[in-house]
Amino acid sequence: MEILIPEYKIDRRIRSVANRVSKDHEASGNQLPPVMICVLNGAFMFYTELVKCMDIDMQIDFIRAKSYEGRDNSGGVKITKELEIDLKGKRVYIVDDMVDTGATMMEVINCVNEMMPADVKVVTLVHRKDNKFPVDFYCFEIGDEWVVGHGFDDNSLKRNYRNIYKLT
Repeated sequence: MEILIPEYKIDRRIRSVANRVSKDHEASGNQLPPVMICVLNGAFMFYTELVKCMDIDMQIDFIRAKSYEGRDNSGGVKITKELEIDLKGKRVYIVDDMVDTGATMMEVINCVNEMMPADVKVVTLVHRKDNKFPVDFYCFEIGDEWVVGHGFDDNSLKRNYRNIYKLT
């Protein structure tokens, strides 16, 4: 394993994105507090740091969408924890570690849209350079490396590492 993104850079970029998301919501004119949705399990570290750095009132909720078994994502997407907050008329920010194929995020967006929010934005820690799926806010752009740490796992391990590592 080699460090791809060190912890100090992650912290700095998360603060920057948190500021941009806060300003984005304020500029929207929506008087309702935004709802920040964490996609479990991968986004939990990024999500926690992101919302702590935001200087606006918000509601938080969690959804669990599972699409990987190890490194295999051929089994489809399963929602195993539903949203609990009413989203009608609210601005929603879906926070995930990364959008890879887009299948998981599309399923999450479909669940969110059924609840009639005013607007939906996607926020990720990393974004793949060649990925065409639209992400509104992201901290880092990476290639096709398999990464672990800071929420990213390798078969349910290594999520707790502070840096993001590239598996070699």
